[in-house]
Amino acid sequence: MTDLEQRIREAYDAQHASEALRGRTLALLEEERKRRPDAPSVEVHRASLRRRPRVRVVTAWAACLLLALALVGAYGVYRAPSAFVDIEVNPSLELTVNTFGIVIEAEALNDDGAVVLGAVDMLNRPYGDVIGALLSSDAFGSYAEKDAFIDVNVVSENNRLGESLVAQSDEALSSASCEHACRRADSATRDAAAAAGLGVGRYQAAQELMSLDPSYTLEECASMTMRQLRDRIDACHSGQEGDSYEGHGHGQGAGKGYGHGRHGN
Repeated sequence: MTDLEQRIREAYDAQHASEALRGRTLALLEEERKRRPDAPSVEVHRASLRRRPRVRVVTAWAACLLLALALVGAYGVYRAPSAFVDIEVNPSLELTVNTFGIVIEAEALNDDGAVVLGAVDMLNRPYGDVIGALLSSDAFGSYAEKDAFIDVNVVSENNRLGESLVAQSDEALSSASCEHACRRADSATRDAAAAAGLGVGRYQAAQELMSLDPSYTLEECASMTMRQLRDRIDACHSGQEGDSYEGHGHGQGAGKGYGHGRHGN
């Protein structure tokens, strides 16, 4: 009996098969060996079988790696800013929105905005839910009174997303008792506003007012609410600025605190 046959017999002896079954199996193996002398040995097959689990392990690790890379890529897409929404009454906020319309960052642009930011959960929520939560919150809602003016500016190179955010803002604010404006703005305006330490809407209103009445300064405009800015702009257009706001440098900052200053953009 060859060494190969001996090992085969021992392997079969280790199993509790019948003597007849073991005999038939060995006979078949011997017959196959004589018929195909060039056939690979049982030992070769065993070596091949020993390698297969290792191949399967490598394949599994490769699949896990690909899955991890896919998850990292998906997370990168989720965290990538696709739009910026500046919301200003006197509280000034800038919300960063991803391509899925989810708010991924929220920044307070003045002191009142910081109070609102601390009171309303905004992160990782659809923008429509966030604007609704803002309006229903005491922290923000107290500013959205009948005589207030809410200004919303959307900056995005994604036209579909930009128009959707404007529409959602307009729909949510349509139920508010105060006036509002929702529109698109460009990146250059946002950059200029950030350099001035202001939100987009307040910066645009300040630029308009200063062009109409150069006696106003950017610092004065920054201390006003959006309602005050719009009223002064309207007065300038109607030629009533001198009568309605004589000595405009006095008494600004009345009402709820008007701290300002954009934080790291």
